[in-house]
Amino acid sequence: MSNSVAKTNQNPPLSPFAKGGLLLRLLVLFFILSLNACFEYEETINFKKGFSGFVEITYTVPLNNKSDNTVIKFLPIYEEDINKRINKGLFSKNLKIKDYSLKYLEKNEKELNPMFQKKARVNYKIEFNDLAVLDGVLLGSLFVKKRSNNSISVKREFKSVLKPIDQTSTTGEKKILSESTRLLGEGFIAFRVNFPLTSECRSSKGDISLGSVYYKIPLVDTVDKPGPKSWDYTITMLY
Repeated sequence: MSNSVAKTNQNPPLSPFAKGGLLLRLLVLFFILSLNACFEYEETINFKKGFSGFVEITYTVPLNNKSDNTVIKFLPIYEEDINKRINKGLFSKNLKIKDYSLKYLEKNEKELNPMFQKKARVNYKIEFNDLAVLDGVLLGSLFVKKRSNNSISVKREFKSVLKPIDQTSTTGEKKILSESTRLLGEGFIAFRVNFPLTSECRSSKGDISLGSVYYKIPLVDTVDKPGPKSWDYTITMLY
C-alpha cells in the first residue's frame, strides 16, 4: 500500500469484512447454489482380503449453461481432467481410472434453480493396494490410522464450508447462512464401505449391516455446524 496521505474527499477504507469477507461468503453461497442444483456424490470403497480393493465414485454435477464444463471444479466430468486431478503434482500416484462413463442428463423443466439447467453424471473406479493413496483423491481427508494383516482403522474428516454464526457475526453473514441452509434442503453426500462377510466392523457413525457400513452427511451440516465432521471405522477380518 502507498504511504502517501489520503485526500480529504477520499472514501474511508473498507473494513476487512467489506473488502473480502462478504465477497468470499457470496462466492461460497454461489458454490452452495451449484451444490443444490442437483448435486449428488456417492463413494463406495470395496475391500478385499488384505485390504486392497477399489473405490467406485459416482457424482452428478451442474454444468455451465454456455458450455459443457462442470461448475464444481474439483469434480471434473472428462476422463482426461479426472486423471489430471488425481495425479497432479510432482508426486503423482500413477492412479488409473477404470470403467469410466459420462452421461448428460435431460433438461428438467421443473428445475427449481434456473441457473443450471444442464447436468452430467460421472462414474469411474480406482483400484488400490493401499487405501492411504486415496487421500487427496476422495472428498475430505483420509487417514489410515492403523493397518495390519487382519485389521484396518480409518479416519475421514469433512470440513464446513462456512464458519459458524456467533455473537461477532454480521447481519450479512447471518443472512447468507440462513439462505444457504434453505437452499441445501435434504441433499447429502453418501459413503459406503463394503468388506468380506467374514469380517466385523466398528464405526463411530453411520449404519452397519452384514458386510457393509453406510454413512451420509446432510449438505446442510457443511454450513451450519462448526468444526470438521469426523468419521472413524475399524474393520477386522476374523478368518
